[in-house]
Order: sequence, then structure tokens, then C-alpha cells
Amino acid sequence: MYWSETLKTPLLKLLSIGVLGAGGSVHAVTCSIAATSVPLSTLYASGTATSVTGTISGSCTAANATEASTRPYIYIGVNQGEPPAGRSMTRQNGTELLTYEIYHRNATSGPWTEATGVSSTSSTSGGVFYRMTNTTAAQAFSYPYYVRIPTPQATAPAGIYDDLALTATIRLSNSAGLATGSVLGLASFGVSASIQHSCYFSTSPAPLILNYTSFSASPATGSAGFALSCTYNTPYTLTIPTATGTLLGVNYSLTLSAASGTGTAGPQNFTVNGTAAANQAGTCTSGACTASQGHTITVGF
Repeated sequence: MYWSETLKTPLLKLLSIGVLGAGGSVHAVTCSIAATSVPLSTLYASGTATSVTGTISGSCTAANATEASTRPYIYIGVNQGEPPAGRSMTRQNGTELLTYEIYHRNATSGPWTEATGVSSTSSTSGGVFYRMTNTTAAQAFSYPYYVRIPTPQATAPAGIYDDLALTATIRLSNSAGLATGSVLGLASFGVSASIQHSCYFSTSPAPLILNYTSFSASPATGSAGFALSCTYNTPYTLTIPTATGTLLGVNYSLTLSAASGTGTAGPQNFTVNGTAAANQAGTCTSGACTASQGHTITVGF
């Protein structure tokens, strides 16, 4: 016999929200800054890291020609967010963490911090800095940032995780990109991730074989193994909606090794057990006959 599988699709949604920050001034340079992003949805239980791209943008203006002629250096840093130290989102109404990183070069390199600034095209970690041109016109800037949640993080249960205390800060800096001046502008933004309860068959059921002899004095039995992976701490149930059948005139029944469980984020092993009762004649008219029938295992969570 063969098997089909039914389950719900796991989904992780990542959203980073930017909030316009206030402008300010140091010396004769005035700046404004904002942080925005786009939402992203992706499969999380598949083991693929999750990324979303946002933008930190704004403009700076030199108030007069004298200030513009110095071509000031501008530094943009991003803080470490709320405790604990480093990049972590905390589950709402819980203490579990999802670690993440913010990059300035691409989705996997150039961690964006408030350390010594670096060119936006460099893979070195730190804040981003640039040099203004010799003009009193407003000079716009726009840099992508990349939020990445790596895998595996198997002990993160389903729920909503967030870090809402991120701040992008713009200051004057020296030619090495090190911030030297007072704050010219701030943009507060946050990141959040939603992990839904999910399960999937990490190993599909093998064929279950019942070798039966007509009028057998003892029942024929067989089993088939499979493995199920569910989100950490997710309760689930297993059922076979149609647990009986008839093949070649022989009636049989199916049972599961367990009817429920709690997810560990790793494979959990189960078996389907089949039994054909003794003393059945069957309808095979030759020395040997074969037949098969499909059944469905349903996982509820």
C-alpha cells in the first residue's frame, strides 16, 4: 500500500518598520534621516535563513559656502537595540530569543554597528560614512540595510518576536569614519518576526506490507516508519482518517504508535502498524496475489 500526507504549511513572516527621525544640526550642517523596509515572508521550518532589506535614507545640507568647502564627513551608525547585548529579538510574553544581524554590504557581510565607520561598499563591520560634496544644496543619501535571521534556531517556539529599540544615528565624523560631532538626526525603527506553529514529514512513511496466507491460524502484521518535525513546543495530533480496508478479500486495520506529541524542532519517529485477522479466506485464485491501497496520515496542530 502507499501513502499520501496532509499538513499545514509552516510560515515565518519578517517585518522591519521604519519611523521618521528628527533632524538636528551641528556647526553649519543640518541633516534628516529615516529608516524604512519592506515585509518578507518565507518558509522557516525548511532551514533556510530569512532576510529582509530596508533603507536608511535622508539628506544633509551645508548652511553656507564656507562650510560646504570643507566637504564634511558624515557618519551613520545603528545601535545594538534592546537588551540582551547584541542582536536579539525577544518573544512577546516570553523570554525566548531569535538572534539576527543587520548588515550594510549585502545580506551576509558588513555588520552595521556604531563602531568606526566604513564605506558602504566595504565588507568591514561598523557604521557607514560618506563625504559631502562642495555645495550648499541638499545632498540626499540612501543606503540599504539587510536584516538576517540565521538558522538553525531550533529552540525558538512559535510566537511573535521583536526588537523595537533600534536607532540609526547620523553625526559628523573624521576622515576615518569615526563619529566626532553631536547628533545631527535620529531614526527609530524595529524588527519583528512571527513564527507560526508548523509540522512537516521529515521522513515519509514507507510501504506497509502484510503477507497473508488464506485461512491463516494467526494474524498477519506489519509496520511502516516515518518521522515528523514540528516547531519547538508545538502540540500536535496524528490520525488515520480511514484506518481499515480490504485487499483481495482480506480485511485489515491500521493503528499509529502514538496519537499525539509535542514538537522538538527535530525529527520524531513514529510507526503505522497493520493487522489482518486470522482465518480469512481471501479472493486470490492463484498461487500468489498482490494488491495495494492508499491511506492518509493527518497531522493537526
